Amino acid sequence: VIRRRSKTPGVMITQYVVNMPEGKSTPDFQCKPMPVTIKEGKLAVFKAVVTGDPKPEVSWRRAKGTISDKDKFQSKYDETTGEYILEIRKVSAAETDTYKCYAVNEYGKAVCTAILNVTEALTNPSDFRKLLRKR
Repeated sequence: VIRRRSKTPGVMITQYVVNMPEGKSTPDFQCKPMPVTIKEGKLAVFKAVVTGDPKPEVSWRRAKGTISDKDKFQSKYDETTGEYILEIRKVSAAETDTYKCYAVNEYGKAVCTAILNVTEALTNPSDFRKLLRKR
């Protein structure tokens, strides 16, 4: 296993083979997901653009939990922009976490992380009453 440096800071690349065949490449992030700070109840979006030949499989995970709840977490691919997208719907403090994006092909894998911070939305008075009751 060979560690490679990405041109993109903060991306870890692991190469599985010593001699890379002509024209093939390990996955890499051309554009990595940015950290998101967002109010409760909103839609959080992480986007990544990956390179690699053969085309890498992209998946998302989180440090402190699962993202298997399909109503909450949606991962998609945008054909027109080439972006892999993770949408987190109606975020709450429970989704504050470090999210990891993995890009894998037969020659290696690339991993990068992005942090989601959820801030409390104190917009209407009923939310405020709920907060007061919590204490």
